[in-house]
Amino acid sequence: MNTEMDALKRRLKKMRSKPPSGKTGQARIDLLNELGMILYRSKPLITEAYAQESLVLSERLGYRKGEADSYRLMGVSNGARGKYFESMKYFNIAHAIYAELDDKRGMATTFTNIGVVFSSQGRFDLAIDQHLKALAIFEEINDRNRIAHSLNSIGVIFRKRNNLERAEEYYRKALRIREETGDLSGLAMSYNNIGILIKAKGDLESALDYHNRSLKLKKELGDKSGISISYSNIGDIQLELEEYTPALEYYRKSLSIVEELEDEKGISSNCTLIGHIMILLEKYDEALEYLERGLRISTRIGTRICESDCYREFSNLYKAMGDYERAFLFYKKYSSLTQEIFSEKSAETIARLQIRYETEQKEKEAELYYLRNVDLRREINDRKLVETQLVTQEHLLEERVKDRTIELQKSMKKLKKSMEGTIHTLSKIIESKDPYTSGHQLRVAELARMIAIEMGFPEERVEAIYMISLVHDIGKISIPQEILSRPGKLSELEQEIVRTHPQTGYDILSNVEFPWPVADVILQHQELYDGSGYPNGLKGNDIMIEARIIAVADVIESMTSHRPYRSIPGIDKAIEEITQNSGILYDPEVAEVCARIICKKDFSFNP
Repeated sequence: MNTEMDALKRRLKKMRSKPPSGKTGQARIDLLNELGMILYRSKPLITEAYAQESLVLSERLGYRKGEADSYRLMGVSNGARGKYFESMKYFNIAHAIYAELDDKRGMATTFTNIGVVFSSQGRFDLAIDQHLKALAIFEEINDRNRIAHSLNSIGVIFRKRNNLERAEEYYRKALRIREETGDLSGLAMSYNNIGILIKAKGDLESALDYHNRSLKLKKELGDKSGISISYSNIGDIQLELEEYTPALEYYRKSLSIVEELEDEKGISSNCTLIGHIMILLEKYDEALEYLERGLRISTRIGTRICESDCYREFSNLYKAMGDYERAFLFYKKYSSLTQEIFSEKSAETIARLQIRYETEQKEKEAELYYLRNVDLRREINDRKLVETQLVTQEHLLEERVKDRTIELQKSMKKLKKSMEGTIHTLSKIIESKDPYTSGHQLRVAELARMIAIEMGFPEERVEAIYMISLVHDIGKISIPQEILSRPGKLSELEQEIVRTHPQTGYDILSNVEFPWPVADVILQHQELYDGSGYPNGLKGNDIMIEARIIAVADVIESMTSHRPYRSIPGIDKAIEEITQNSGILYDPEVAEVCARIICKKDFSFNP
C-alpha cells in the first residue's frame, strides 16, 4: 500500500507542476479524489484537504463529475470524524449532481454513503432503505462486487439491531457472490463479518476460525490495513475469553502495522484497546501512557468517536485506581462528547461516581478525626461510636440527596430557560437566511399557540407547540439562498432540494435533548392529512397533532404574507383553502378551530 501511495503522490506532484486544463486537469481531479478515498480512514483531515483542492479545480474547469466526487469525498471525510450532519449535507449535494448527470453508479454510491451515516446514528430503518436503493441500482447495472457490498452492508445493520438470523442471511448471500467472482478482498471481508456475527452468537471457536481465514487472505493480498483489522478482531475474541495476554499481543501487532501505515485513527483506536487491557491487568501506569497517546491523536485529527472511547477508558482507569473524582470528571467528558449527558444511564452513572467520591472524602475526614482523638476513643464504647458514625453518615447522605434534588431542580429551570433562548436564536438565524419570510416562524408560532389553547391543550403542551413552531423551518438553513428568494417558478431539481428541509431539520436536532418532540414534529410538518405530503407520506392520525396544527398555521400565514414569486392571496382565500380542504389536506378539527379563531375572534397577525 505504501508503494502504491508513493507512486500516486509522485504522479500528483508532477501534475501540480503544470497548469491544469482540459483532460490533464480532469485527470488531476480524479487522482486527488482517488488519493482521498485511500486515506479517509487513517488521515481524514488530509482527505478533506484533497477534496477541497479537487472541488476548487472542478468548479474552475466546469467538471461536474469531479465536483460530485469532491463533495462525496468531503462527506466521507466528515463521516470518518463523526461529523454526521456535515457529512449528510455533502452527500446530498453530490447525489443531486450525480442525478443531474444520470450517473447511476455515483447515485448508488451516495445512497450507500448516506446509509452508513444513518447506521452510525442508530437510525437503522433509514439506513436499510438507502442500502436497498443502492442495491437496486447495482443490480440494474449488474455490478456483482457492489451488489455483494450492499448485501454485506444490510447484514451489518441487522447485526447491529441484534437480528442475527437476518444478518447471517445477507452475509451468506454476499459470500456466495464473492466466491463466484473470485473477489479475494471481498471474500476476506465476508469472512471477517461472519466471524463478528458468530462471536455475537457466542460461538467463539468458529468465530476465531473465520477471522483466521480472513487474516490468511489479507496476508496473501498484502493488505496491511486489513491484516491490522483481523489482528484486532482476533484480539477481541481473546478478550471475550478473558485471555488478556494473547489479546494484548494481537492488539500490539495491530498497532505495529497502523504505525507503519501512519494510520492515526487506527493508532488511536489500538492505543485505547491496549489501555483497556492494561487496566484489566492492573498495569495502571502503562494504561495511562497508552490512553494519553490515543487521546492526543484523536483530538488532533478530530475523530470524536475515538476521543469519546479514550475518555470512557480514562474513567474506567481512575475508577479502578480508586480515584473517583477523576473518574467522575472523565465520565462527564465522555458523556458530553457522546451527547448522553441527559440520558438516564449517564445521569445515574455520574451520580453514582459523585456520591462514591464524596463518601470516600467523608470517610477520610472521619478517620483523621478518629486518630486525633485517641484518648477520647478509649473512653467511648467502640460499638456505640460505630453506630453513631453510621447514623450521622446516613443523615449526611439524606441531606446531600435533598440538596442535590434542589440543585437539580434549579439546573432544570436554568436548562429550560437556556433551551428556550436557543430556540429563539435558531429562529432568528433561520429567518436571516431568507429576508422575504422574516417573521414567518414567529407568526406561525403565535397562531399555532392560539389553536392549541382553543383545542384545550394543557399549558406545557401549548408551550411545546409554540417553541417547535419557532424552528419548524430550520432545515431551510441548508438550502441555497438563491433558491429560497427566487421570484420565479423553481425547477424540479430545486423543488426536490426544498423538499429536503424537513429531513434536514430532523437531522440537525434529532440528537439534541429537548423536553419536547422537536425533531419528530419538524420531520412531519409538511405531511398532509390524505398522505400526499412529504417526506414519508404519512396519513391522518399517523401525523403528530403538533405537526397537523403547525401545517394549518403555516398555510394561513403564508397566504396572508408577501412572497417574491406571487401577490398576497389574503385572509379570505386562506380561510377558503383550509375549509375546502378540511379532512383532505388538513386535520378537520384543527381547520375548524383555526377558522373559528380567525372569523369569531377578529384575529390578525402582528405587523
